[in-house]
Amino acid sequence: MPWRIHRPFTYRTAGVQDRIHLPSKNGITMTSTTRRTAVLAGLTATLLAGPLAGAAIAAPTATITLNGSGASVSGSNVTVSGSAITITAPGSYQISGTLNNGYVKVDTAAAGTVELILSGASITNSTSSPLYVTNADAVTVTLAAGTTNRLTDATAYTNTGEPDAALFSAADLTIGGTGALTVQARYQDGIVSKDDLVIQSGTITVNAVDDAIRGKDSLTVNGGAITVTSTAGDGLKSNDTEAGKGVVNITNGTISVSVADDGIKGENALNISGGTINVTRSYEALEALKLTISGGNSTVVASDDAVNAAEEGLGHMEPSPNAFIRVTGGTVVATGGTDGFDSNGELTFAGGTVVANGSSTRGGGEGALDTDATLTFTGGTVVGAGLTSMAVFKAVPNTGQGWVAPRFSTTYAANTIVHVVSGSTVLASFRASKSFREVVISSNRITNGQRYDVYTGGSVSGTNVGGLYAGGSISGATRVLTGVTAGQYSGGMVRP
Repeated sequence: MPWRIHRPFTYRTAGVQDRIHLPSKNGITMTSTTRRTAVLAGLTATLLAGPLAGAAIAAPTATITLNGSGASVSGSNVTVSGSAITITAPGSYQISGTLNNGYVKVDTAAAGTVELILSGASITNSTSSPLYVTNADAVTVTLAAGTTNRLTDATAYTNTGEPDAALFSAADLTIGGTGALTVQARYQDGIVSKDDLVIQSGTITVNAVDDAIRGKDSLTVNGGAITVTSTAGDGLKSNDTEAGKGVVNITNGTISVSVADDGIKGENALNISGGTINVTRSYEALEALKLTISGGNSTVVASDDAVNAAEEGLGHMEPSPNAFIRVTGGTVVATGGTDGFDSNGELTFAGGTVVANGSSTRGGGEGALDTDATLTFTGGTVVGAGLTSMAVFKAVPNTGQGWVAPRFSTTYAANTIVHVVSGSTVLASFRASKSFREVVISSNRITNGQRYDVYTGGSVSGTNVGGLYAGGSISGATRVLTGVTAGQYSGGMVRP
């Protein structure tokens, strides 16, 4: 009878459902076409050789079972000395069980990726890091499906220098899988790579004294559910100052941050193109020299500036030729104790939906939107509210997309509703989350040079994004300003 294949081959460790097979940084990425060709070639060879015996299973190089004070090993390239476990060659290593006071270390000069499959592993070290890489080409940590894993480091390290984090890698580090990992960083940092750090997936919780997650050269988040806290440091960051490094890229995933310092920081660049970001506590929530938001949903709170582009070494309010904030898409709700958005350089809104809440007590050089260079509206929908709506030194261009910036004679309390109206048509409706004296609104419904009335009170309806509603009614509202000209503003620090 003819051969029939009832299911495809699966290359998988027994009992481990989620595996990441990444090439080394000197390797070649296999495309889907290449993979199909390889699988078909393997099938052909097997069919010629004889009947199928079953699905092929790629066993790990070694299985490491932690047993409290040490470990037993089935496989090769692993040495055990008491509670010190060392992996000495590229390959796949499945780790399970509990190690009460010891470590797992990767130390290999050979080319190739080391995959650590955490499958219900709990490792504590009372003198240093519980899991670290001193030498490797690249390392992948896979969180096995249905498992919870835990790393806890010492409150003080007996070693000097490295390692200096609960999960530390001197090489490129990738984390994935659908399991969970909790990191208790009692000394300083939680998860650190001195090279590139990529988070593909997984449920990752880091509680750190200093930085929660740091990729020195770069940090990329492509997925996963990430929750980080820090009592003294940053949340997610990349801190290399070299050109082309110090970059944080967020393309997907859910990120929750509560920290003492910066929520998410790229020393040179921060690029957000997707995902959901929620920073509930920070000094500055999103920060970089060059900050671009093109997608995703970000809700961020900071005691100082919620979204900040800064260049080191410049004087106070000195314009930067290199710093910028550009919003081209996505949704951003930013609430700052000082500024909602603050750029030492240009500040551009070209798309997306933005609600910025600045200080309700400090005006002049602080505001919902603050820039030392040029503020430009070319697209999207933007609302800014605070004691000052636009803390600018230069007149805001009245070309591009229309904007209107009413200035009130009194301060309105939080939860006050503001409507911008043309005739009897409500163009924008906003319920403020903080007290305010000025508002700026830019959208494709507003035309520079036209005059608009402004009402307070009434009602709001429909979808709500940070207080900006899809609909509103001026029934029962009070007209407080008449004939406000769009494209004109004399507040902030604008010099005649």
